[in-house]
Amino acid sequence: NPPHRLKNEDRQIIFVLLNQILQLALRISFSVHIEESFNLQAAHDLLYHRLDFDKYDHHEFPGVVPRTFLGPLFLSTLTSPVVFLSSLLDAPKFYTQLIVRASLGVCVIGALWHMQREARRQFGSTVADLFCLICASQFHLMFYSTRTLPNVFALPLVLIAFTSWMAQRYGRFISLSALVIIVFRSELCIFMGLMLLMSLLSRKLGLLQLLKYTVPAGILSLALTVAVDTFFWRKLLWPEGQVLWYNTILNKSSNWGISFDLFQHILRMRALLLPTVGFILLYSLLPHKELRFIIYTFPVLSLVAARGCSFVLCNYQKSWIYKLGSAFVVGQLLANTAYSGICLYVSHHNYPGGRGMQELHRLLPASADVFVHIDTYTAETGVSRFLQLNKNWRYDKREDLSPTSPAMQMYSHLLMEANATKIELLQDTHQPLTFIEGYRNIAFSVFHFPPVRVHLERKTVLMERKATKTGGLV
Repeated sequence: NPPHRLKNEDRQIIFVLLNQILQLALRISFSVHIEESFNLQAAHDLLYHRLDFDKYDHHEFPGVVPRTFLGPLFLSTLTSPVVFLSSLLDAPKFYTQLIVRASLGVCVIGALWHMQREARRQFGSTVADLFCLICASQFHLMFYSTRTLPNVFALPLVLIAFTSWMAQRYGRFISLSALVIIVFRSELCIFMGLMLLMSLLSRKLGLLQLLKYTVPAGILSLALTVAVDTFFWRKLLWPEGQVLWYNTILNKSSNWGISFDLFQHILRMRALLLPTVGFILLYSLLPHKELRFIIYTFPVLSLVAARGCSFVLCNYQKSWIYKLGSAFVVGQLLANTAYSGICLYVSHHNYPGGRGMQELHRLLPASADVFVHIDTYTAETGVSRFLQLNKNWRYDKREDLSPTSPAMQMYSHLLMEANATKIELLQDTHQPLTFIEGYRNIAFSVFHFPPVRVHLERKTVLMERKATKTGGLV
């Protein structure tokens, strides 16, 4: 039975999980995936522009397909008290970005914690503890948990829905599934649908009961997203419906400690694995593939792994095979942790665009007249509105300019990819002010400590307009 109070070991596990999230939020705070850009900029606009809707970023940069405002709206509402306090302390907006990312990560952690409580109730404390350790030690789950991607906004809801399915609370499962499918990620109908199908085939859920939950949940979820997003996008819109049409119909996404025996263990795990593996296999039929598309399956696979590890550890003294297996269990946790540490350090160097924005504000006085152009590469490697710290400076992200365009002369500074050809084409009007290095590759050597080294190279450059002979600017 689950404990009514948190034990010391539970507190320690919570601390480990939250510590991972906070570290990742800090380390990858510059990270701006193409598809998370809308959500991050929308969170900024909701927090800072509020009712001044004309200044919202999506009017100028709508993206390939529209995305729902419900995720950023929830996140900005959740973080607004802390952001208000930080504004009273006159803290830079960059810290708001940390707060936003960390808050999203805490939501994921909360859902994982809810899932482990159900695992503790059904499978025992050893499985639950191992589940937490496996999740905390794996890099990609923790990495994505602080990124404002539609998949990550969906992740906490998916985990809570999956936990409800495990507990056979089908009303909550169906309601959350409808919300997450209609609002955030339509392809989740495969994952949640397979769970629903298993419940129907096993007769744990009746057809009339299914309709009782599905119809109102679907109508309410659709009405919610259409109402909110029609208001913000200023046109009648169901964003995820348009995304479904673009990705699927048009197929354009590729353009962008208890006692149990082994037999019982396999039977109980099959119910968890079937919808998970089925989802991965069916989704693999689409040509465009990214790890984030199947991020929802990681905790489920981690739970299955935790049950297997628990079985091995609980039978430690039976034979040398189990002793060897126990050593492997401990070894894989240590290996996961080491791998996550290396990836964390590498990811820290993956966002030269964000570092370039920091250099811009560090090198130039606040009173300077700055009009900076941000190219596509730097916008994709860390630049966000949270880094636009000077209200008197002008920041432009136009995508229709080439290095030879006469319009480039109007910018006092250029934050761009460190491409030798582009720099040479701009040499008559602009000169490099500073270069920002980023990740190139990893080198392994047994003769150095630590044996892993990260090699860097120039990734972005901050260009400054040249002065004329009369002392003015070109």
